[in-house]
Amino acid sequence: MFKLIYDKTFDNIIFTKLHLTPVVEDYYKIQDLAFCVADGVTRDNIKGEAVPYPKNEEEALYWIKTYPNPSGAFDSAKIVCDTFISEIEKYKENEISKDVIMNIAKFCNKALKPLNANRKIDYLKEDLYCCEAVGGKIVDNYLYCFSLGDCHITLLDKNYNIVFTTINNHKQFEDYLENIYIKKHEFNWNNPKCRIMTRKDFRNNPSKKYNGKDVSYGAFSGEDTAEYYIDTYKIDLSNVEYICAYSDGCEPFFENKETTKSLLEHLNYLENTGKERTLIVYKND
Repeated sequence: MFKLIYDKTFDNIIFTKLHLTPVVEDYYKIQDLAFCVADGVTRDNIKGEAVPYPKNEEEALYWIKTYPNPSGAFDSAKIVCDTFISEIEKYKENEISKDVIMNIAKFCNKALKPLNANRKIDYLKEDLYCCEAVGGKIVDNYLYCFSLGDCHITLLDKNYNIVFTTINNHKQFEDYLENIYIKKHEFNWNNPKCRIMTRKDFRNNPSKKYNGKDVSYGAFSGEDTAEYYIDTYKIDLSNVEYICAYSDGCEPFFENKETTKSLLEHLNYLENTGKERTLIVYKND
C-alpha cells in the first residue's frame, strides 16, 4: 500500500536566504491517494518586462517590487488543483479510468475560463493566467493520472531506477526553438516580440507544425485548444517503490539515478537549493 511520505512547496533559495517573501505560483492539493501539482506560468512584471529568476539581492528586491501581487498564475494553479481533487473524489475507485481522468482534466481547464474572461490580452503585461499541472489517483495497484506541460510524475523502483515518467510537451517546442527556429530568426526572451510570439503563436496552438510534427506546447488556460495537450495514463505499480509528483523546479533532482537517490534519502535537501519547486512523494509501504 502506498503512503504519502513528503509534500511541500519551497521558494527560490535566494528569497529564503534573504528572508524575503516572493509571490509563490506553485500549488498542490492531496486527498488521501489523490493528488494534483500545478505550476502557475511565470508572468511579465507590472512594467511588462521579462522576469528572470533572481541571482542576487538586488535582483531579488527588484523582483519583489515589480512582480504582480497577487498573481493570476497562482490563482490558475489553485483552481486546477482544487477542481481536480473535488471532481475525482466524486468517483468510486472501481469507476476510475483513463477516460474519467481525461474528462476531469478537461473540466479543470474549463474551470479557468471565468478567470480569463473579459480580459484584454496583450501576451505581455496582460497575458493569460495559466498553469502546467499533473494529477492522479492510486487505485489498487494502478496509478491513473494526467499531465500537461512540464510538471512531472515519475515512478521509481526500489533501486531508484525510473519505471515511468510523464510526457513533457514543452520539450517539442524547446527543441524546435533551439534547433530550427533560432537558426533562421533572432530570439531573445527580453524582446517583447519574442514573448508575444511564444505565447500567442505556439502556446495551445495545435496547428503549429514542422514537417508534420507538433512544435507547440500546452498550458491550462481555459482555452479549448489546451485540451489537445492533455496526456492520460494507467500505470501498473507492481515494480514501483516511489511515486513522485513535482513542478519543474525539481527537474534537476531527477536527471540521473545518483541525484534522485540522494534526494529521496535526504528530502530536506530541497530546503537548501533550487528555484521555486513543489514535491509530493508516495512510498510503497
